[in-house]
Amino acid sequence: MGLLDKFRKKQPEKDQIHEEDNNKEFLRNAKFSMTKDGRLQVDFYDREADFRQFYDVTRLIASIDTINLGGHPVHNCAVSWYGENDAINFDSKGMDLSRRTQYRGVLAEINLEQLRTDYNYCEAVMKGLLNKERVEKYLSRGLQENPENPCGKYIGGVRKTPENTYQKFFSKRAGEASHNSEFMINRRREVRENEEKRKQQLKTQKEAQIKKLQEEIEGLEL
Repeated sequence: MGLLDKFRKKQPEKDQIHEEDNNKEFLRNAKFSMTKDGRLQVDFYDREADFRQFYDVTRLIASIDTINLGGHPVHNCAVSWYGENDAINFDSKGMDLSRRTQYRGVLAEINLEQLRTDYNYCEAVMKGLLNKERVEKYLSRGLQENPENPCGKYIGGVRKTPENTYQKFFSKRAGEASHNSEFMINRRREVRENEEKRKQQLKTQKEAQIKKLQEEIEGLEL
C-alpha cells in the first residue's frame, strides 16, 4: 500500500462528512425538548429568514401518538412563530404572552423520529410545511363551507422524492376527512355565529349614530 493509499484511507467518507455537517446544523438551528404533558417540542431557527416574514424561529409542539385521518396517520400539533430576540412578556399570573405561545392548531403528516435525526427532513418540515403564511392559508380555507380543496386543520406532510430530496404533499382524502369532522363543522358554525353577532352589533351602532345625528339636525332646525 502506497503513501497516497494510506492518506486516502484516513480521509472520512463523503457520507460521513455529510452526516457530520447535518449534525452541526442540528446543533446550530434546532432545539428539541419535551413538554410537561409529554409532547415533542422543536424550536427551529432559520438563519436565512427573510426579514419581511417578521419571524426567524418556528416552534412545533407535536403529540407523540398519531390519529387516523382518512387512512393517513397524522399528529395533532400546535405551531407558533417568533423572533429569536423577542422579549418574553408575562401577565400578572406569570403566563407567557409572547409570540412563542400564540399557537395555531394543525394536523400534520410527519415522522417525529425522522424529524429528530434527519436535518434535511427537519428543515423541510419547519421551514416549508410550517411556513406561517402557508399554515394561515390552509386554516383560513378550513373555515370556508365549500372550498375547492377541503382541508379543515390538515396541512399535509413532507416526503422524499425519487431525486432524494424532500417535498411537501397534500392528501385530498385526509383533507376532506378533517374538513367534514364534527370538530370543524362546529368550528365553522361558531365562526358564522360570531360573524353574525359582529354584523348585528355594527348595525346597532350605526343605527344609534344615525338616530343621534338626526336628533342633532332636528335641534338645529328649531
